[in-house]
Amino acid sequence: MQETGAGSSQRNTIAFCCSTTVVGFIQNRKILIISAEQIEKIQEKAHQLGFVACGLTPLHPFVKEKTQFLKWLQNRHHGEMEFLERNIEKRFNPSSLDKNFRSAIVVLINYYSKENPVKNQIPKVSKYALGKDYHTVVKDRLCVLQQFINNEIAPMTGRCFVDSAPVYETQLAIDAGLGWKGKNTLLINKQYGSFVFIGEILSDLEVPENTTVEPNHCGNCTRCIDACPTGALQPDFLDATKCISYLTIERKSLQPSKYKTSPWIYGCDICQDVCPWNSNTQPTKIEEFSPKPFLLSAGIPEWEKLSAAEFDKIFADSPILRTGFKRMKRNLNEITKP
Repeated sequence: MQETGAGSSQRNTIAFCCSTTVVGFIQNRKILIISAEQIEKIQEKAHQLGFVACGLTPLHPFVKEKTQFLKWLQNRHHGEMEFLERNIEKRFNPSSLDKNFRSAIVVLINYYSKENPVKNQIPKVSKYALGKDYHTVVKDRLCVLQQFINNEIAPMTGRCFVDSAPVYETQLAIDAGLGWKGKNTLLINKQYGSFVFIGEILSDLEVPENTTVEPNHCGNCTRCIDACPTGALQPDFLDATKCISYLTIERKSLQPSKYKTSPWIYGCDICQDVCPWNSNTQPTKIEEFSPKPFLLSAGIPEWEKLSAAEFDKIFADSPILRTGFKRMKRNLNEITKP
């Protein structure tokens, strides 16, 4: 999914050792090792579908990351997100989702909106939620890519995921050579920054090891850490209970937060907006990510007048709907309180 002419350079950063398709058997299971030429065809199709980057990687357990995550849970930095306490083995060992899964085809899609709400608009909504729900937008394209692979490359068994299963997507993207984990804990792609969604197809295809994992380019920069108004960030570490995105989206309590969330009514982009790797981000060409008209102009009066029925209608196809009318009103009250 080529948006700004970067497709070939993205493809060239991924080196594979195979040149032909090999069909064999391991323990009575047919295996397919796809070639470098076939991988390039997959990447070309991905760019045609609107993905800005595509990489492939064999599946491995994420041992170090699992240890860090368990410590993070133990310290209750996940707050009320109890779902993170479940399916830990699957999250850090993708093959455990299905015994036949051997690889991941990982894609990135740029969501940086070509239109933005008026400058200094209050309340603010995170860029990722300005348009249609990314789960649907990305998965629809991902399923087309899966069908292409099955029909044109090699018969495969696979499943598409877009933030919809206990899969550590960031590490899969890193292993596929698509970026590095920033100090804001988000994936950063060298060309498209962090304003990207990650999607993946877990499959039974055998692929070579990726030999060109992107090094971390954050260096000594601490802009995201310094800019976080609640102190939620430390290097490579996020205390979700202090994060404005968590406080406005995931927190269930209708009581006021002890941390100031204004002017954000849904999510927060501060740690991304200050990142140097986002300074030259190009607008997305995905029409579905165009901001909803209401979000381009609505100020506090418009949000205050909004009824539950109007909220449901405006945000029927938006990730904002999941947070619900009551919690959005709670967030609005946080902004308008003295």
